[in-house]
Amino acid sequence: MTHFMKIVKFTVMLLAGGLFWTAATEPRLPGPVSWSGLQELQAGSAETALIAVRRDTLNRDTVHHLFKLGTIEAQLRKTSEALLALDRVSKGSRVLAPLAFEQIGDVYANAGDNPKAMNAYSSALRAADLPVKYRRLLFAKIRIIEERQILLPANQPWLNEYRTWVSRQRDFNAAAFAAQFDSLFEAGQISEADSLLELNFSQLDKREACEITGRVFQGRSTDSTLSTQFLFALASQACKCNDFQTAQRLLSVVQKRPDFSTAVTAGRASLLSAQIAFGRGQWQQAIALYKKYNNSYGPESEVLMQIARAYRNLNNFEESDKWYNQHIRTFPSNTRTQEILWLRAWRHEERKQYKDAASIYRRVFNTKGKRTEEAHLRYALCFYRQQQYDSAIVSLTAFQKKYPQSSYLWAGMFWQGKCHAAMGNASEAHKVWNQISNLDPTDYYAHRGRQLMGDTISGLAITNALLNTGVMDEEKVRAWLDTISPSSKKRLTAKDSVDLRRGAALISVGQAQTASLFLENLESNYHGNLVLQYDLAAAYAMAGNQALAFRVARRLSWRLPMEHRKNAPVQVKAVLFPPFFSSVINENAARFGVDPLFVSAVIRQESIFDMNIVSPAGAVGLMQIMPTTGRDIAARLGEKFAVDSLYNYTYNIRFGTSYLRKRMDQFKGDLVMVLCSYNAGPHNAIKWKERNKDLEYDLFAEDIGFLETRGYVKKVLGNYWTYKALVNVPGYAYDMPREEFPWVNEW
Repeated sequence: MTHFMKIVKFTVMLLAGGLFWTAATEPRLPGPVSWSGLQELQAGSAETALIAVRRDTLNRDTVHHLFKLGTIEAQLRKTSEALLALDRVSKGSRVLAPLAFEQIGDVYANAGDNPKAMNAYSSALRAADLPVKYRRLLFAKIRIIEERQILLPANQPWLNEYRTWVSRQRDFNAAAFAAQFDSLFEAGQISEADSLLELNFSQLDKREACEITGRVFQGRSTDSTLSTQFLFALASQACKCNDFQTAQRLLSVVQKRPDFSTAVTAGRASLLSAQIAFGRGQWQQAIALYKKYNNSYGPESEVLMQIARAYRNLNNFEESDKWYNQHIRTFPSNTRTQEILWLRAWRHEERKQYKDAASIYRRVFNTKGKRTEEAHLRYALCFYRQQQYDSAIVSLTAFQKKYPQSSYLWAGMFWQGKCHAAMGNASEAHKVWNQISNLDPTDYYAHRGRQLMGDTISGLAITNALLNTGVMDEEKVRAWLDTISPSSKKRLTAKDSVDLRRGAALISVGQAQTASLFLENLESNYHGNLVLQYDLAAAYAMAGNQALAFRVARRLSWRLPMEHRKNAPVQVKAVLFPPFFSSVINENAARFGVDPLFVSAVIRQESIFDMNIVSPAGAVGLMQIMPTTGRDIAARLGEKFAVDSLYNYTYNIRFGTSYLRKRMDQFKGDLVMVLCSYNAGPHNAIKWKERNKDLEYDLFAEDIGFLETRGYVKKVLGNYWTYKALVNVPGYAYDMPREEFPWVNEW
């Protein structure tokens, strides 16, 4: 049984208003929906799942029971038994008929009976109330059958939609293209390889384009047969991929072409040359090229910024400021102008010039960009650093009134409390910190407030403050959620009720991804129905799809009214802070000497428990490991490495935990530094540590140099402290030893 099922072990009842879970009553769909066999399916054993379903005598006569039997028998290639059960479902239930026909189609397709597979998928599409994404799933299966030279059935209402869908598909396989390109190139068929590249390059995504661009000139001894215009496009792509060496090589080749001046405009060529020089750290050359472009074509925001940055990288701050000033005058409403002002204010703070910093932060208040609200916090911190606590409190109070929904609201309130504490007014400080704790008890600033009031991270006091209701009976949990739901919550429409029943049926046979095609509309359109959202998260978790479960759980966490968050029962907290993968985490945490709860906290923030996620930068999997980092870890552990292995959660967790251990050793267990290095690299962490080593803990956290990293550190620590509180609460299941981790230095 999964850890989640240990926490919430119940069944589902499908009602007109949503899902209802109960341990005592079997559900109706329109007959009972049983979860028998789901645990076995999660474990990968269809044989034992089938035995469990056959033993479920309570639900034996229901259409849902037949659907489960047929689906599992289809997995086991028990063709005749599967077809018999699924045929009965297709005739006995309008709701489940499309799902049954899809399974029948799969059975015939696997058996090689393509005409019958086509007819079954066509029958599934006759249902008029199917979600668009599910229809496209069926279209994909029909297309495979059609490619086997099977004719489409005539006079079907879905045919025009299908043909439109086919015409819009990306009929391109990047891996096959790359293999074909390499094969031609290795055979010396350069012109054929180049023609293939020019024809298909536009269909590659950024990652694929970067990989191909880097190989264009490998092993070449002669000039490319690619067109001048396309060669220049490849040079631009290499620059976007930060492969500046390849970009320069491509640009050098293309500039020698006789048709270069007619194929590429002088402005584009000049700008690319400047971008490459900047990317290669050739600051003086970049400045000269950007200035030449600026003189020829007039000021552009990015050009002015790059000139200023290049001067800054040369430590010529006087010239840098001149170009920043030109940007401010020329583009006063551009978001980069706010960034310039922000960097200036930040630089003044670093130099302890707090009055000058505050003056510039005030200018940021009225500019456009992502820094506006945080500028209010920095403005108040300038007063705090000068021990002008009254002024800081006045500023923070005004900020809270102006931005009551700000993501920096808790930060502002926390620093209000710090100001009161610094003035010796402990009661006022505790009042503010308790307010944060009551409204958002799992937030970083709520934890910090409790810690400053004397509660230990893992002690009983903080546990009670965070989870003072403990475990409730499941019916009471739903009653509580229903009570705090808005009075305006919608009832499900008839169509959405059908989607809910179909989704639940698919989840019960472990097909959570397909179920989400029916249920995602319910996630977004019934946000006021907190019981439904809780049940959807729990259902996905029971089906073993952690990513979908947490997708719903995150939305639920945003929708819980603040005034009720403190009183959430442990079952709700378990949905929001799930113990996913805890067995594997604990095994690797013990191996490398890392607190498993810290690993869970990192995963919750890094990947939202999605083992297949890939960041824009190329980081892969649960712990977001870059392929280059993965190779280094594999070499250190003496293991073979392949990028695809990072999608395997066991492999990814092992590598990520090993990397955390390395950073722990480097920073002597200082979690803030470990997280800074994990997010922004060890070199930046070292720089911030050296610069801010004399600051108090809370100012140190606020002075982490990157906006993303400042937020990341606080979110992971908030996760970690919440997990540490949860494991002390009866009813919360996490596979870990109850032992201390003395190497952790949280301060």
